[in-house]
Amino acid sequence: MRLLFFIICIGLLPISNLQAQPKSILDKTIFVDYGERFHADAYVVPSGHRDSARIAVFFRMANDFLTFTKNDDLDDIGGNFIAPMAVGIEVRDTLGVIRQRHRWEGKAYTNNFDETNNKNKFHFGWVVFTVSGGSYDISLEILEQKESNEKRITIPTVSFIPNRPLRQLTAPLFVQPVSRDGKELLRPYVFSGNVAFGSEDALALVLLSDSEPVRYDYIVDQEPYSIRDIQWWTVSDIRGKVSSSTTRFPAMSTSATTSEPFLEIRTDVDNSLPIALVEIPIPVSTLVPGNYSIRLIKEGTDDTTSMKFRIVWEMMPLSLRNIDYAYSMLPYIVSADVVDSLDEGSDAERRLRLMDWWRKQDRTLTTTFNERMATFYQRADQAFFAFSTIQEPDGADTERGKIYILYGPPDEVNKALPIDNAPLEIWTYKNRVNQIFTFVINDDGKYKLMEIRPFEN
Repeated sequence: MRLLFFIICIGLLPISNLQAQPKSILDKTIFVDYGERFHADAYVVPSGHRDSARIAVFFRMANDFLTFTKNDDLDDIGGNFIAPMAVGIEVRDTLGVIRQRHRWEGKAYTNNFDETNNKNKFHFGWVVFTVSGGSYDISLEILEQKESNEKRITIPTVSFIPNRPLRQLTAPLFVQPVSRDGKELLRPYVFSGNVAFGSEDALALVLLSDSEPVRYDYIVDQEPYSIRDIQWWTVSDIRGKVSSSTTRFPAMSTSATTSEPFLEIRTDVDNSLPIALVEIPIPVSTLVPGNYSIRLIKEGTDDTTSMKFRIVWEMMPLSLRNIDYAYSMLPYIVSADVVDSLDEGSDAERRLRLMDWWRKQDRTLTTTFNERMATFYQRADQAFFAFSTIQEPDGADTERGKIYILYGPPDEVNKALPIDNAPLEIWTYKNRVNQIFTFVINDDGKYKLMEIRPFEN
């Protein structure tokens, strides 16, 4: 049951000791774990020698894995807070024997103290090394990290075995084409072989052991949902044609930083190795979260290479992941009759009806990412944590929570202590809403909406 709003259209009681300094509402979801926070991907590139290749490994880690301190170096303009980053990389063969060890070191910066423990802000790194022919498992471990955040991950097997036609060398590396200072670059997702939902359209870079350019048909299709999946809707298969190239290969760009890594495509006309690059367009904006497969079919044959990936909503609001809670938020914006008409049947049926309803509210029908739905449930998450108290444990199910969900964060938040000692909290919305909301703490220790009045410049 949602709390009833009692709006008292009377003037405020005489107020003393008003805090003139405006305060903001801290978004505590920066401290919430929305999922994995350490990811890595790898790809193979020619080394110039027939029996060897270079493997590039990308990784990213969240701020809360790092130990930030105040940056007192006046000559270091990276940020107000600094943290050392160190990652150990082990390369093992198929027998489990360690063939190589590497250590990468870097620095992470942030200007805001609250972000030093942000679980959802990431920093990047990369290592490039040379291997001989074979298959390798690559594991990464964050070193010198916070004791409670031990983390080790392993990248799916990476292979370099010359003279094997249609041999996939690595899992697809997903990148987003971007332009920086007039230069065409590729920004890798670094998402453990996955693609972020809501991203712009991407390319899947796939390395095959073609000794000459080959023409392929490709099919990107959605796989059936499992019973444990959060089910969206079915999307159409994506089909097209693409040619492999034995002279175009990705390489680290000099524009890459620990805040934003970049690749660029370079031409190697002298390549004599049986390695070729396929660049498959992935219209991410038309896809929904779920499991997908990419099939490359050599033109005129049945020779097929298949690979799998996922579209993942990395920061999917917690309030949307739980179907019961997702429905409990709807009365803020629709009538009880509408909620009742949707909230029937199995969880899968309820999820599909909820998604279909939100699709009808989406103003950008050319993409599957629904900004209105995302914003609504992101605010629900923020309200849940920001306004949670002993008296009101669910901050979204409060009168402050409702205003926050409907209108977003206020421009100003002020505290006041009236003469009768009942504390007030005053939210001012300028321009967008042009309203001032005043909340009072009642005898039960709960914030109640006392007054709404227009904001006057």
